[in-house]
Amino acid sequence: MTFEVNEEMKNWAREHFGSIGIGGIWSPDGAGLTYQKLDDNTWKLVKRMNHPDVMENHARFATLMMAVGINIAEGEQVDYEPPTNPEQAYVMEQQHKMEIAQTWTHDCGKRICEMALDEAVAYFVSEQEVLMESGDTDTIEVWAYKMQCPECDGEINMDPDDYHLLAGDDLFMQFVDSDGTKLQAMTRRQMIETADTNELGVLVGSCSPNTGAKVPPWMWGTYCRIIGDEEE
Repeated sequence: MTFEVNEEMKNWAREHFGSIGIGGIWSPDGAGLTYQKLDDNTWKLVKRMNHPDVMENHARFATLMMAVGINIAEGEQVDYEPPTNPEQAYVMEQQHKMEIAQTWTHDCGKRICEMALDEAVAYFVSEQEVLMESGDTDTIEVWAYKMQCPECDGEINMDPDDYHLLAGDDLFMQFVDSDGTKLQAMTRRQMIETADTNELGVLVGSCSPNTGAKVPPWMWGTYCRIIGDEEE
């Protein structure tokens, strides 16, 4: 079947590709393709899964790009084999997302991965009601990370999942109370070592055992070390 580009698709493409900065990465979910923006009129294919469906995806994206005046540079891309099982697919997807996260920049052009990620602060935004598959509703907490750009002093507000991709598990699985006390979630091995040495930890629920303040949902049910300012 011939792929035809309509005006709605062109309008979307102009807005989408125009909103990405020079050097930015675009990797459509599930497409098996990664592109990088070289300049306002040129994108480069940098990564491609070796699969017939992916080849078809690329042909369609190329048609859409060319329809809005964008050239595609290809021939130097990294071709890789499809995953052989769901576990490998998950690992590859996470690695791919982390690679893309390393290219993210603030409005001023400063790479976010080069900023002091350990100084980012997790804060509560709001509560929202969501519709469950059962038809019932549930209330979830919405959180974000706040940090300051050292280049332009602008404030950056980041989704927790995006922060996790940039900062890794250790920084993500910690929370600093209003009094400066840090709750650091422990791995299973660390919990065993803590038990063997009789070092005290604390089981964290939805509120801090130290101040009673809200704790991010990804910290709920974790066993944490309590780190004061003097230990740091």
